[in-house]
Amino acid sequence: MENKQDILKQLADSDMEVVKSAIEQIKQEGDISIASELLDILLRSQDTTVITNITSLLSDVKDSDFKTILMDKLINATSESGKANLLRICWESAIDFSEYLDVFVDMLLNEDFITALEASTVIENLGGKIPEEKIHIAIKRLQANSDENKNFLLEDTLLHLEELLRHDDEEEDENDDHHHHDHHCGCDGH
Repeated sequence: MENKQDILKQLADSDMEVVKSAIEQIKQEGDISIASELLDILLRSQDTTVITNITSLLSDVKDSDFKTILMDKLINATSESGKANLLRICWESAIDFSEYLDVFVDMLLNEDFITALEASTVIENLGGKIPEEKIHIAIKRLQANSDENKNFLLEDTLLHLEELLRHDDEEEDENDDHHHHDHHCGCDGH
């Protein structure tokens, strides 16, 4: 995309028409390298319209490289609102972020309420196969944490994670192949 700089300037423009046409252009070009710069705009932007537009644009990106770029920015983000913006892409996205469950749990536990809310939404929308062990660890971490402000978020997320485990067990039972998952998890809840 030879006019990347122009496009980014347009995106920073407050005139939504300009921004929209810029976004359309990116969609057609499908240039992943600009995604990284768009994420930077999201990390800085306070403008809800710009945020909404960039978020919906980036939620459509299916490129697996984008996942790495996004998570990298998210993990290194310094501003709370920036993190919340990036988390929104994670749960709106068609990409599966299940392998980053622990990162989302970190954010749920350690960030401000808005970011935690987005993180819990991401966790509840994870669609992939998450190893049971990872789910158990996440559950233990959430149970060990009591934060008045976030209690209902933690509870919702816990319910969802427990649901995932149950779903997993049912699937295994159907295959009648559940003799191997008794020993690797330290809880007697089976």
